[in-house]
Amino acid sequence: MKSQDPSIELLQRIVNLFTNGKFQQALTNSNHLLEKFPNSVILRNISGACNSELMQFDDAIDSYKKALEIKPGYSEAYYNMGIAFKNKGDLDASIDSYKKALEIKPDYAEAYNNIGNTFSDKGDLESAIDSYKKALEIKPDYTKAKENLVSLMTSYSPQKENPNLIVRANKEIRKIKIKGNISKIISDDQVVNLFSKSEDCINSLGLELETKLSQVYRRNSVELNCSRHKSIFNKHDIIPEFCFGCYKVQVEPRSIIELIKLFIVFDQLELNENNTRKCMVELRPEITGFYKGLIYCSGLKQATLIAAHLDNIIKQSIGPGLPISVKRGCSEYAISYPDYKEINQSGPQLMNFNKDWKVFEESHDRKDSIYSKKIIRKSLYGLNLNDILIIRKWIDYAKGIRDPSADLLSQNTVYYQHIYNQARARLDSFDLTSL
Repeated sequence: MKSQDPSIELLQRIVNLFTNGKFQQALTNSNHLLEKFPNSVILRNISGACNSELMQFDDAIDSYKKALEIKPGYSEAYYNMGIAFKNKGDLDASIDSYKKALEIKPDYAEAYNNIGNTFSDKGDLESAIDSYKKALEIKPDYTKAKENLVSLMTSYSPQKENPNLIVRANKEIRKIKIKGNISKIISDDQVVNLFSKSEDCINSLGLELETKLSQVYRRNSVELNCSRHKSIFNKHDIIPEFCFGCYKVQVEPRSIIELIKLFIVFDQLELNENNTRKCMVELRPEITGFYKGLIYCSGLKQATLIAAHLDNIIKQSIGPGLPISVKRGCSEYAISYPDYKEINQSGPQLMNFNKDWKVFEESHDRKDSIYSKKIIRKSLYGLNLNDILIIRKWIDYAKGIRDPSADLLSQNTVYYQHIYNQARARLDSFDLTSL
């Protein structure tokens, strides 16, 4: 009987091309073999995955449908079709595809995780939480599902009782009210107390969690599209047009304790446009500094006003001496274009958008036109589990740069050895006299 599939060796060659990012080459080879093996569901699935990576979502969906005509119970094809529909922007069809995958394979943890992401994009957050919970019941160590659940709860408080330990830990941390635990001047003891109480919420439930993140955000509902802008810059070495109108207020805390105090200030900060802000440890090897807080602004005038307002608040709540400045766009841009960082307060800027670059942006967007019209939800005020997991990482960083104030926080475990090592390496590159 003639095989419906090509040899394992031929399939592996295509898979290797796909794994190495050579999607067009993998697709060409798949389509060529499909002429000889038209009933190969494996090839149909690979062809669909290649088309999906190439943003050819209709072609991808068509490939998965053909695979399902041959093998109606092929759960992986439904799963991959769910991804393609989501990226195309058809969220209802995506959910339907994932549900069909789960009917065939009820223990499909990855399908529960992905349908959770689609529910989240659609704004059905209780269904998203339930889906992540089910994924974790099937696969307790499923990192992506844990991360998605933790991330969702930075902008939404579950309305139903949920036995999941992550949900329970977040709920207990949310009960630790910042306003009720700090005075006008935030003391070191108050910072230590807030962190200690939050740590107890995690440890009492026996949770072992990590995070890939190192920046704590308080977002508004405006999509800044920073990933798009950085992708354009990295691929074409040009600064996107949007970034010429983007300014930021930068604060540089002198210790981990001051960074956490700034995080508290940012959490409680009231601004007319609720500007997105973040606190972070500096990990980029080419950028100076150690601890930073940033507020993103839509123009120089707004940034200047916010900087003055913030300076007064910081003096009242943290104390004098923290450097505050207005910067332009992303720090990486000024490495390639030094004039970009120069700011003229009273007239045209030294560097403006080069109109010849527009064609590169348009070309980039045509190639990377993945659906991005998901709901952007503003962050909740107050502490959450995500904050504490990131602060753990900050403390490891502080230990690495030998910041003595890290000892006040009594974190005996190094949770992120790679962050500690990165911080140690920075000691050879940058001056520590500011600490």
